Amino acid sequence: SLSTQVVSAKTLEEIKEAGVIVFGTNAEYPPFEWVEMKDGEQVYLGIDIDLAQLIADEIGVELVVNDQAFNALIPSLQSGKIDMAIASISHTQEHAEQVDFSEIYFETKNLFAVPVGKEGDYQSVEDFADVKIGVLKASVQEQIINELFPDGDIVSMNKNGDVIESLKAGRVDVVLMDNVVIYQYETLNSDKIAVMDDLALADGSFGNAVAMEKGNNELKAIVDQVILEAIESGKLTEIIEKNI
Repeated sequence: SLSTQVVSAKTLEEIKEAGVIVFGTNAEYPPFEWVEMKDGEQVYLGIDIDLAQLIADEIGVELVVNDQAFNALIPSLQSGKIDMAIASISHTQEHAEQVDFSEIYFETKNLFAVPVGKEGDYQSVEDFADVKIGVLKASVQEQIINELFPDGDIVSMNKNGDVIESLKAGRVDVVLMDNVVIYQYETLNSDKIAVMDDLALADGSFGNAVAMEKGNNELKAIVDQVILEAIESGKLTEIIEKNI
């Protein structure tokens, strides 16, 4: 029996030997990652999935998707269950103490959305201090809004879809989400919700990056190379536009 305890993610050499790279994600975040059923099979789609595939192709190995809870991704890297995590993970100081990050492949902004017709009620970010604000639980946006309005009326929900439905039903007055996700919801609900483009939260903007175990330098070097080449060639823009 194998009693050796694997406690670290595979090095680039070990990944090549295994012929497989295992990538962790949380597939509930379109356009970055989501699941669709095709012919009874679960198919993973999205910007992060396509990026992971580019990395696997560059290394010359098969890509295996490990779909798990968002808050399990960093522990999974640290215990060697996955080789890299790509799940719209923000490159924050807190995260950087636990994992190594690649070059940033996507920049997000945080934007407010209000019901159509209510745009005139808000001239500045301070005007949101006294209203009910909907956010996704455990998201960067929840953290930002709690810091911004410590005494605010903040409602945290488990799914982005629930946050939007609450806004449409008038259970919250405003929502805060990243620009990509909120614009997608605005497109689907253009008669009901309006994004306040001019009231972006500058300090709450983070780049998305690939997370890897600390010190996995050869893997980081190849991931960085793939990202920078994809940015330069326009391949990344193509991937983003295809999935949005």
